[in-house]
Amino acid sequence: MTRREREDNYAPKRRLREAAESGNVAAKYHYAVQCDNPDERRRWLRRAAEEGYIPAMCDYGLECSDRTERRRLLQEAAHEGYVPAMYPYAQVCDDPDIRRRWLRQAAENGYVAAMHDFGRECDDPIDSERWLREAAEEGHVEAMYELGRESRNPDERQRWLREAAHRGLGPAREALAHEPSGR
Repeated sequence: MTRREREDNYAPKRRLREAAESGNVAAKYHYAVQCDNPDERRRWLRRAAEEGYIPAMCDYGLECSDRTERRRLLQEAAHEGYVPAMYPYAQVCDDPDIRRRWLRQAAENGYVAAMHDFGRECDDPIDSERWLREAAEEGHVEAMYELGRESRNPDERQRWLREAAHRGLGPAREALAHEPSGR
């Protein structure tokens, strides 16, 4: 790679840092995302989060070691409608009703892990199966296994257990080995 090519590769990052240093909050976040140094990354994320930049609140909240601060940042980002913050916020909620509410909201917005978790926590078995099925169809391996394990339909049970086993889930392989036609 020539010197000119190296300079061209670093130019956008350099301009982004200059914009961040001049106070552009979006540039602070986007520069942080590109930082190779974890300490510098956290420093820029914190700055953008402190200025109310929602994606930075989520990302900094995820990296924050202080549980209270983590919860506060994720809660604020989730309440602003930022889907990537909804599932992590649900995970730090102590109140089970609030947790389920945020899991459902994240699931309804397409967050696959939330579909699985919400399906597991649903009181309504029909709703539970619906969310587990949706997660499984989106590729969530544990949801595939759970659907296979719970299904009363032998063909469906085989289908989901095979798919989960094919994707490397040990318990699915074990369950499949005990199925009449699973060998």
